[in-house]
Amino acid sequence: MYKKNTLSLDEYNSLTLNMGDLTESECRLNEYINKHFNELPYHGIVDLSQNAMVSKATIGRFLNKIGFTGYAAFRKALDITLSKNKLSAPFEKNIKLRNNPSITTESIVTDFTHKVAELFNQFKNNIDIESLDAFIDLVLNNQRHIYVVGPSSSHAMATHFCTLLKYFRSDITLLLTDISELPKCLLNIEEEDVLIVFSYYRFNRVALNIAKWFRKKNAVVVLVTNSEANPYGKFCDLQFVLPSDVQSIFQSRILGFFFIELILHLAYEKGDSEGNFAQLEELFVFFETFSASAHNT
Repeated sequence: MYKKNTLSLDEYNSLTLNMGDLTESECRLNEYINKHFNELPYHGIVDLSQNAMVSKATIGRFLNKIGFTGYAAFRKALDITLSKNKLSAPFEKNIKLRNNPSITTESIVTDFTHKVAELFNQFKNNIDIESLDAFIDLVLNNQRHIYVVGPSSSHAMATHFCTLLKYFRSDITLLLTDISELPKCLLNIEEEDVLIVFSYYRFNRVALNIAKWFRKKNAVVVLVTNSEANPYGKFCDLQFVLPSDVQSIFQSRILGFFFIELILHLAYEKGDSEGNFAQLEELFVFFETFSASAHNT
């Protein structure tokens, strides 16, 4: 049996090397575990079984071969290992950073600017271009209705994305997390539809259930987040984890807004139509939306 109470991805792969040839279902399971390793603490055995398209019995036999008594023991080891990835509350983080009288405004500005610049380097070095292209194809496909949700502070990113995407296409719905109104917004979801979830920092139960509903309807789910360890992964087709740690009281949303504008820039450059730009400009002029001073005619 596996003796340690923690399990890293490298350790997991070392264990599987000693298994010899894997069956087709074991290969599928192993591939899924590798791809979603950081999210597995949020997976129940049913989630893992459905997403990897293997039986629960296969999972049990596979884990037993690598030294675990069952899925509960395997997930416990993962949870302990990955607990360091969980974000601490802003108040807790603030307590750790305060009470340093030697810090000056100038030094904070310099340090913060450097850390933000480093986020862009991390993004450039780690972005999956294939996944990015797949996302652009979804955005440009006018046969798909796009739904967008962002709880709490992520709502600003969701709103910004929807506002600018209206220039390219019309079938966009910004979902709110008000459960009294939400069911009416989710009528007639189809397989061709797309849900885009913006979820930073903490995970909202309503937004998670929205993603679960779209998965139930076999629609496409895309996640934009700042945490590799998240409960959405088991429902997602595409996932973009954006760096956000600037060692400040709050996780930075700068890369989130940058990512939105990059997506829209790519959509414009790779698209073959002018979208709604001309129609919107005509409407802005008619209603004097951006006039210096409004007046009656």
